[in-house]
Amino acid sequence: MRFAAFFLFAAGLFGADVQSEGLKVHYESYGQGREAVVFIHGWTCDLTFWRGQAPLYKKQRALLIDLPGHGESGKPEVAYTQERFARAIDAVMRDAKVDRAVLVGHSMGGTVAFTFVRMFPAKAKGLVLVDAYVPKTPKDEAERAANAARMQPMVASFRSPGYRKMAAGMVEGMFSARTTPALREEIKGKMATAPQHVMASALEGMFAAEAPKPGETFPLPVLVIVAAGPSRVGDEAVLRTAFPSLRKYEAWEGAGHFLMMESAERFNASLGEFLAGLR
Repeated sequence: MRFAAFFLFAAGLFGADVQSEGLKVHYESYGQGREAVVFIHGWTCDLTFWRGQAPLYKKQRALLIDLPGHGESGKPEVAYTQERFARAIDAVMRDAKVDRAVLVGHSMGGTVAFTFVRMFPAKAKGLVLVDAYVPKTPKDEAERAANAARMQPMVASFRSPGYRKMAAGMVEGMFSARTTPALREEIKGKMATAPQHVMASALEGMFAAEAPKPGETFPLPVLVIVAAGPSRVGDEAVLRTAFPSLRKYEAWEGAGHFLMMESAERFNASLGEFLAGLR
C-alpha cells in the first residue's frame, strides 16, 4: 500500500482534501506545474463525470474537483452559492500550488467557472464552457426581477417532498439518442445521491448568478461546446459580446447535455486543440 501511494505521488497523481470556508473539498491532482486544466462538474454531479477525459488530464497538469456538497466533499446544510464554489476552486488551486488555470466547466460548472473568472481574473488562463449555463444580461431591473421570479417555482419544487421525482424528470430530459442505457443509469444513479438541501441550494445559487454587466467583457481565450437546439439560438452572439476572445463555438447536432461523456473522443479532440493553442 505504501509503495502504491509513493508510486502515484511520484507520477504526480494523488487525491487530496482541503478546507474551504469550513467545508472539506475533495480533488484529484495529475502531473506537476504551476499552471493546470481544472475540470468542474455540473449540478448534483461529481468529478467522475470527467473520466472520459482521462486521455487528456493524465498527460498534463490537471485538477478534478468535487464541488462542496458533491461527490466526496462535505455536504453540510449551508448556502451553495456560485461564490462558495469559486472560492473552493481557489482553495484547491492554492493547496495544489497552481497559480493559473484553464477552467473547463460543464452545465452549472460553467457558471461556477465564469464566477471564478470574475472573482479571480489573474488566476484564469482560459475558459471552456460545456453545454453550460451563463446568465444573460437583463435589459433592466424589471427583467432581472421577472427572471428571478420565473425560476422560484422550480427551486421551490426541490424543497418539497416530491423533489426526487422532479429531479429524475429533469435528468431524463438531458439525454439524447447517443446516451447509451448504461450511461443513462450511471448518470441518474450518481445524481440521485445528492442530498435534497444541496440540490435545492445549488440550483438556487446557479439561477442567482450575476450576469455580465452591460459593457463588461472578459478578455481571455474561450471555447464553447453545446448541444444544438432551439434554446441555444442567439447564444453565440451573446457570448461573443461578453467574451471578445471567444475562439470557437461548437453546436453539436443530436447531442445530449452530457456530450463529453456521450462522445468523449470528439470532445477530447476539440478540447485538446484548444489547449494546444494556449501553450
